[in-house]
Amino acid sequence: MIKFFRKIRQNLLSQGKTGKYLKYAIGEIVLVVIGILLALSINNWNEERKEKLIIRNLLHNIRLDMQADTLQFSKNIKDIPEVIANATLLLNSTELDTLSANELFNNLPYYSFYYVINNKNYEKVINVGITDFYNFNELYNDINTYYTLDANAYHKIIKWDDDDTTTDGSLWLSMGFEIDIYTNFTYTENDVRFAQTEENRKTVFIEQLNKPQMRNSIKMSLYRKRFLDNILTKTKQRAEDIILKIDEQLRE
Repeated sequence: MIKFFRKIRQNLLSQGKTGKYLKYAIGEIVLVVIGILLALSINNWNEERKEKLIIRNLLHNIRLDMQADTLQFSKNIKDIPEVIANATLLLNSTELDTLSANELFNNLPYYSFYYVINNKNYEKVINVGITDFYNFNELYNDINTYYTLDANAYHKIIKWDDDDTTTDGSLWLSMGFEIDIYTNFTYTENDVRFAQTEENRKTVFIEQLNKPQMRNSIKMSLYRKRFLDNILTKTKQRAEDIILKIDEQLRE
């Protein structure tokens, strides 16, 4: 090909047609430049298409993570009111002697609702290092807020409740009440013998329940559970809103 162009150039020069040669040369250069630009454009388009596909897959996986979050949030939101109601009964009821010793103890708010937000696919987004999310930029900002600001606030509350519930549990176990560790199981033989009678266990529990330290620990637990219920509801709503936005984007 190069030899061919050289031959043409020699013929043109030999014929004294320098102007035509220059025009021809410029035309060839323009064609080469256009070809290079076209190749670069196609390459860039391919790279952008690949990145968009990666982003869409990541969004789909983030949606699955958030869906798992909302399912757990929903379960905890459903269970918290019962814990609050049972603990409130202990503090307010004047007929606690009608309950069994096991029922009295099981009304204590010794449950913590510890669940860590699943961010494994969000971490993949960070690790991939994609900085341009194209038409997903606004959505990415919402996702980023969920996994940073929202998640941090949520995790502080659940850790606070979990740590203090553990402390409360130590207090409740040390109040002189013999617990029944088999309450939620069925045994037909080899059950552990109680040193305290049923009436004695009830008396000990109710006496301890009337002490300020015991009542205050339950009150603080109620406060934490209500606080947790509030942030669970907000965080769940935040995740559900983002899931809807992801669905909308993935349909386009």
